[in-house]
Amino acid sequence: MKKSTLIVVVAAALIFIGTGCDTIVTLDKPNVTYEAINSGASLRLTWTAITDAKSYEITTDDSIFTTTSTSFDVTTPTGTIEVKAVNGSDKSDATTIDCKAVETPSIVLYGNSDVNPNEPSGLAFTSSGTASALSLEDANKAALDFVYDDVAITGGGLANAGDYGWSQNVKVNTLMDAGSTDYDAFMEAAATGYISQLAIAANGLYAFWLSSSTAWTTSDHFCKAKVISVEQPSGTYYKVTLKVAYQKIGGLRWLK
Repeated sequence: MKKSTLIVVVAAALIFIGTGCDTIVTLDKPNVTYEAINSGASLRLTWTAITDAKSYEITTDDSIFTTTSTSFDVTTPTGTIEVKAVNGSDKSDATTIDCKAVETPSIVLYGNSDVNPNEPSGLAFTSSGTASALSLEDANKAALDFVYDDVAITGGGLANAGDYGWSQNVKVNTLMDAGSTDYDAFMEAAATGYISQLAIAANGLYAFWLSSSTAWTTSDHFCKAKVISVEQPSGTYYKVTLKVAYQKIGGLRWLK
């Protein structure tokens, strides 16, 4: 064999050996738990270390972060978070966290001066985030979060259901003017500035803080509500149409 041919054969063998040493690493998907922190401004992610992982990749709507820790705080409102284990070019499947607020695009409430039970004045949110309009009958009182009140609030407004002295309801819900009319751009409720009763107006945007106490906890929930219209169909009681969104993650103030 010629010397030049031998060199080519040896080089090819070395290349084959080198590439043959590359091993694809199979990484488990991180088991991520999460909790609102910083009075609801951030979401803390934690997970157990993944075998063979060198780092972890966290992807939000707008950014990609890398950490070698098994904990990460997301500090900006986002609709979705993904977490992957990483080793070089190998990545695990993503664990996805849905942070989007649950939207009810239209809900109609009638002022509590309207005595027709088929025209409900109560607003209630379920644990899954959907909003319902309920009458003020005793059977519904425990579930109510707010009452559309056109008796105590001139022109109609929302009042905490716990303010009415009902034995079934001792909620400490509050609300505030969001300081904007742009529903989509309003992505984080404030931490302070809430009151239990507030007049609302057409095109207004409001933040809700649903709570059983005056202190922030991870059992609380935050919402936003856009007033689509305010009417007086009978010339006496008021009727309001709302678009609402509820953050189902306890304590989190993000409303994206």
